Amino acid sequence: MRITIVLAVLVLSAALFASHCDFAFAQNSTTSADVNFDDLGSLDESGAIDIGESLIHPASPLYFLKAIREKIEMAIASSNEAKAITEIEFAQRRLRETNALVKLKKQDLIPQTLERYKLHIKEAGDLSSRNEDLTIRVGEAISRHLDVLQRVYDGVGNPTAKTAVRAAIERAEEHNRMLIEKLDLVSQQELIRKVALRQALACKFMMREASSSALNDTERTFLKDKVDKCKEGIRKNLQDELQEIKEKRMILKQERLQSTPSSITQ
Repeated sequence: MRITIVLAVLVLSAALFASHCDFAFAQNSTTSADVNFDDLGSLDESGAIDIGESLIHPASPLYFLKAIREKIEMAIASSNEAKAITEIEFAQRRLRETNALVKLKKQDLIPQTLERYKLHIKEAGDLSSRNEDLTIRVGEAISRHLDVLQRVYDGVGNPTAKTAVRAAIERAEEHNRMLIEKLDLVSQQELIRKVALRQALACKFMMREASSSALNDTERTFLKDKVDKCKEGIRKNLQDELQEIKEKRMILKQERLQSTPSSITQ
């Protein structure tokens, strides 16, 4: 019996480490963005981000071992920086678990999984609050989560799970908006450069959902308030960066057109 338990723990550890993703995501190229404030709907999609799926998820009988491992990981994190990075990694694990639950059609477990996700990003933000470089790293990671969550949302059919994904998007967008406000000017601009497009895409998503016939009046009113705050954040902090992104993409588009040989008809 003891040998069986040891083997199970070893298999779990190997699986978890194999599926481990570094919390510093590789930077994707941005797409064009229209910064006309009243026309956010013309923003392009940001490009796919694949963080994979967890082999051990809340529907797995071995999930309790994963919980034990995470308690040990947090216990041995020796500094606020290490703890913040660990919390972000935990948040990403919850997203990978959500992907797995969608694929396995175990969507009833998504709400509790994303509740834990929201707790992780809150803890990461609190732990990084006195370290501006760390705040930027945390904010950048969370901005990537926005893209992942929006892609998950379109694959979810369970209404309660769909509400949970939407709430996680709202929380992540709000979290980054608050992080930007806390930073000094130089650090603020650095984070803005890293998150502007994804924040705007999250705002676009919430604008779309606020008019959805699938929501009741209370949900639409609540989401409209979130949209108003999101728009204000763009107007205040992100508009210049979005304009720059738009101009760069327009230049690249023109260069591609100029470099394409014209067809010659006989």
